Amino acid sequence: MFGLFNSKAREIQRLNRDAALVIENARESYRSELVRDIAILIHEKIGEAKTNCGDDVACLQRALDHFRKLHREARRRNEHVGLTAYTLIIIYLRAALIGPECAPAQDAIDGFLDSWRHAIEEGNKNEKPT
Repeated sequence: MFGLFNSKAREIQRLNRDAALVIENARESYRSELVRDIAILIHEKIGEAKTNCGDDVACLQRALDHFRKLHREARRRNEHVGLTAYTLIIIYLRAALIGPECAPAQDAIDGFLDSWRHAIEEGNKNEKPT
């Protein structure tokens, strides 16, 4: 019965813990080129969500649903870069929806992106127009 009232607290704790664990696992398990690709994908997709949605909760929820679909597809295809990136994107957006209690999760992901800032900026310079 009391578990029903603590579900938000448990989700906050889980998001804050899982962000750091997923990042640590990616750094330990994948070659640096793959970790770079994960960081670039996260940066692009979170940037798109922030640009398109701002603080609009309904829009962020739709974006979250979209990234959950992409996560399922990546899992089905056994695509490690997409799976890890979409996991962290989902954590980031869920943390944004919850609020400042999940700042450690967002900070961990932002710190991960900062550690790859050079590759992200280089990747943006090398993009070809479509």
